This record gives sequence, structure tokens and C-alpha cells, in this order.
Amino acid sequence: MIENRNIEFYEWKLTDKAKRIIRQKWNELYLVQETHIQNQKRLEEDWEWKTSTSKEDPLSYTIPGFGYFTNLPDPDAPYPKLFSFTKEELEQINRKIESLQSSQQKSNPNHDIKPNHLPETKSAFQLITSIQTDTQTFIETERRLFVRRFLQKPVQLYEQAFVRLDHKDFSLTEEEVITFQNYLSELKNELKTCLLLEECNDWEEMTLLLRIIYTHRSIGEKTIVFPRKNFQGFSYIEYLNLPESVFITKQKEYGLLIKEKRDEFIKSYHPIHYYNWESLLGKYLSFIEGKTYTEGIEFNWLGKNPYENQNFQLNKTIDSDSYLKTKTKWETYTKNVQSLYSYHLVFQNCTNELFQYMNLMFPNGNIEGQQFWEPLGSHWVRFNFVPSIAALKLANSRYTEKIKIFPSYRNLKRNALKTWREKNIKESFVFTSEIYKPNPLDHSFLFFTEETIWNRPILGFANVIWGIGYTGMGIVKSPMDRGKSFVAGTETIFYSVPELFFFNIRKGHFPLITAEEIPKEYYENTIE
Repeated sequence: MIENRNIEFYEWKLTDKAKRIIRQKWNELYLVQETHIQNQKRLEEDWEWKTSTSKEDPLSYTIPGFGYFTNLPDPDAPYPKLFSFTKEELEQINRKIESLQSSQQKSNPNHDIKPNHLPETKSAFQLITSIQTDTQTFIETERRLFVRRFLQKPVQLYEQAFVRLDHKDFSLTEEEVITFQNYLSELKNELKTCLLLEECNDWEEMTLLLRIIYTHRSIGEKTIVFPRKNFQGFSYIEYLNLPESVFITKQKEYGLLIKEKRDEFIKSYHPIHYYNWESLLGKYLSFIEGKTYTEGIEFNWLGKNPYENQNFQLNKTIDSDSYLKTKTKWETYTKNVQSLYSYHLVFQNCTNELFQYMNLMFPNGNIEGQQFWEPLGSHWVRFNFVPSIAALKLANSRYTEKIKIFPSYRNLKRNALKTWREKNIKESFVFTSEIYKPNPLDHSFLFFTEETIWNRPILGFANVIWGIGYTGMGIVKSPMDRGKSFVAGTETIFYSVPELFFFNIRKGHFPLITAEEIPKEYYENTIE
């Protein structure tokens, strides 16, 4: 919807076994890629920690999850009473605390104790192990120590890290309060099992603890309470300032979504229901506050360990050799991962890379003797890097049994127009279009060229000239808008140049669409 792209499904006839094999191959590819990404993040985190330590940064050792707490004791907190540990259970938990403290003394993140050999990055199919840095070990141990201490001697919560929805629509009914109480009991039992049997990771323990905290608060305040999250990662589409009328409409839509997810949440206790509930509330908060939402199961609000005064004091000194080793590892691995997953508009984009992997998985296009497709070359000379050309070849393949096309929002609306003039002239010009509205996600341009081929270079040339003029005006306006218009003009030129060579990249965005404007065709279930 927002990116205004056609979606095309090409169906092959496959046995159930062949489907399982294809799914397994792609899952393995995903796991390798995800492990590489996580390893790179851990090496970067290790280097950043040692950099801040060497500078004696007062914000050193902020850890995801600790931002929800202060270092002030809270003797009235209900959590020790809620768990009611027996004397034997407390002794077992305290022995674990002593063991964790002992291991922490030996795994100071300032020192590179055990050498980590960097995983191979020659093949995207080679299964690799996760890198465990000293910093990561330190963080995991700190969080596990925190959970065990908190349940015995709680500290006060950092109120700004929690959101309370005060509107009457978010108030809990008596039946919902009872359901939340049952969920609280389930969460408590899960966390207790984690602590006594030691079968959970540090982030699992922290997640369960925070779910207990915000569920308990929701019960006490009889309204929805949940923790904030820090944004981490890259988002292609940033948050937009919506017109007031669109904002009000979308707020009503969120109300309906929350009611639907709320009904699903209270049907039965399940970790997936909790995750879905938290994800929707996080998206709603990002919408209200105008911030980009981040996916992820972990509660990652950054903060310092509330019990750090009870812990040993970390050595603030760091030798230059350890620092350089850490930096070299991060830079080397980052470069290798970037090379393995490099991107190029022609030589290695998302289209020909797809075929490259398929050809490596199934060189002859068959699974256990069953031919299911004709391999498409990934080399650029075959022009399969152009999605429309690759799609045409798939459509004409004898192994493609069924094709389903979902036109983009603009194309769907254009196809419904009756007159040639409206469809091909009025709607091709940005300033006369009634379907498309200029928006902050798009740079300024004159003509759409997606639906035309023969005159695409002509319209593209007009777009280039418009971009040059817009860039010139941007230079003049730079002192006033800090170069915003200049950048928009250069983007116009960048996306218009391919049109001179019959290629179309720009489709236009539709971020202001409301639910009532979504065509009914888009609600069709595409998975049988």
C-alpha cells in the first residue's frame, strides 16, 4: 500500500516433500544471515563498550532492560510476597547469585580473555556459530543477577519508562482483571521455574519479570499499562506528521485494532499472545508520540544496573592491545559481512540475488528428480536484475501453473477509470492527479512513467530537468531549510535518470491512506 508496488504470485506444482525441502533450504539461509548480523552487532557492542571505558564515559555500562528501574529501594513492592520463596528456594537462588558474582569477577569486559575466531563469511550457506564476547557474557550475567536480587530486595520503577493509557476505552473490566490475575500467576510460575531450574536465558528472565510488573500494574490501576522500548535498527519509512483529519481517522482505526487484539489476548494465556499484544501497543505509542517503532521481543530501555554499588567495581583501565584487537575484529567481520551481502543495483540486487541462491540450492531446477522451474541466470547480462523482465520469464515458463497479480494502489485505481484521457494524461501528471497526493516520503517530480514504455525517456527527461531546477532552488533555500530542498532535488534526478534508458524505479508513496480507502481486493486471502 505505502510503497505502491504490484505484487505478483507465480505458483509451481510441488509435492509436499519438495515444499519442505525448499522451506528448509531458505530457513537455513535465513539462520546463517541472521547469525552473521547478530555476531556483527555483538562485536560492535564489544568495541563500543571498550571505547567508552577507555574514555571513562560516565554513561558506561548502560544495559538494555535496566532503564525500567531506579536505584532507590522499594520496601513496599509486592513482588517478594507474590513469589513467596521458601527458605530452601532462597538458599538455592542466593547460591546462584554467589556463583554468578564469582564468574563475573573473571569475565571483566575490559579484557579480551578468550580469543574469538571469526566465523567464515565465504558462503551464505555455511552454518556458523554465534560469537560470545566478554561484553555479551558480562551483560547476560548482570541481567540474571538483577532478576534474582530484585525479587528479594526490589527497587522503585522508573515511571517515565512505562506508559499508562488513561482513556476510558482502555479501562479493564472486572472479567479482564480476573483474566490478568490468572496470567500473572502463569508468568510467576514460569519465572520461578527459570530461577530454580536455570533453563532460561537472561533476556527470557527479564522479559518475564517485566511482563509480571506491567501486568500487576494493569490489574492495580484497572487500565492498560506497558513498558516503552528503545528504537534500534534501520527503518526505510520514517514516521510522518499526518494531517489532523488523517490522524483522527487513524486513531479510530487503532482503537478498533486494539479492541480486536485485546479480545484475542484475553482468550488464553500464551507467550505469542503477549508478544502480539506488546507489539500493537508499541506501534500505537509510536503513532501517538510520532516516533519510529521497533520490532523485537526484548524490552530494551537502557539504564545502569540499580544494584551496581553492591557489585564489584570494574577496572576502568584498558590496555591498548586489547582495544585494538577488539576494533580490528569488528572492522574485519563487518567488511566480510558487507562483502557477502553486498548490494548493487545491477550486479547484485534483491532480484538476481534471489535467483543466485535458488541456482545454488537447486542447480538443475529439480528436487529429487522432479523438475519444478527453469533456472534463471543471476548474471547481469541476462537482465534478470530487472524485476519486470524476470517476472515475464517466470510467467512464460512451462513450469508456472498459476499467476495471481495484485496491482499497486495507484494502478488499481487507474484501471477503474473509464476514459483514456483520465487514465493516461490526467493521472500521469502529478499536479493534475486525483489518485496521488504529494507527501513527505516522496521528492518532487512531474510525471509517472510506470505505465508507459515508448515515451518513458521523454517524460524521464522532463523529470530530470525538473530535478535540476529544484536542486538549483534548493541551493538558494539551503540557509532556510538546511538543504532539505537541495537533497529532494538530487533525489528527483537520481530516480529520473533510469527513465532515460526505459527503466522505471519511482512508483510514488501513499502513506496517508486510511482503512476505508483500502480496496476490498486487498483483503483476499492469497494463501490456500
